[in-house]
Amino acid sequence: MLDPDRPLTPEEIEQAYKVEIVDKEGNKQTFQDLIKGKKVVLIFIRHFWCTNCQAYTFQFGKSIPPSSLPEGTEAYIIGCGSASPIPSYLSRTSSPYPIYSCPSLDLHRIFQFTRTLKGSGSNAKKTYMSELGGGFSRTWTSLKHGLLNSPGHGLESVRGPNDQNGGEVVIEKDGTCSYIHRMQNTEDHTDLDELAKMVGAEYIPLSAKDKSFLIN
Repeated sequence: MLDPDRPLTPEEIEQAYKVEIVDKEGNKQTFQDLIKGKKVVLIFIRHFWCTNCQAYTFQFGKSIPPSSLPEGTEAYIIGCGSASPIPSYLSRTSSPYPIYSCPSLDLHRIFQFTRTLKGSGSNAKKTYMSELGGGFSRTWTSLKHGLLNSPGHGLESVRGPNDQNGGEVVIEKDGTCSYIHRMQNTEDHTDLDELAKMVGAEYIPLSAKDKSFLIN
């Protein structure tokens, strides 16, 4: 079984450089164009309707804003659907970070991100999930906002596969991977205080109200 925290090899990163990603306007560039020569924090989210990941993206922008990142460090959010949902996702999550997507899922395959709909079950909940309510509430929130606001994004090829999980990746300026966590279930992003410590950023704790902003 793959270690969820096994660092990417130089060969895997080299393969990833060639993969095309898209921005909010559908413009294409290679992964190498986006990250090479910089230290980057990459948040790979699940499909664009996933309430868990919307909350994580919102909390990431609030708890680790761009001003708290060490000098020379940048951060990006990367989805797994088409470019179409990105503008509404940016608006809904108030993300101060650019959002891209990898429609081919090639990055997800190279990085060996898991595909599962399994939740965390009886395992301890991650901190970012603490105020999001139960599974039914989160599913209803996802459908309500997705279907009412963006019904055209309902196709899996647009919003991304339901079972495709993501994770967090830190790639240094020299192109080496200093951290990766591959989600083992749909609620398994790295807690933000841990991620902040990992990259040397200031962590800003959030109120319960901020943590629950999506459940309404």
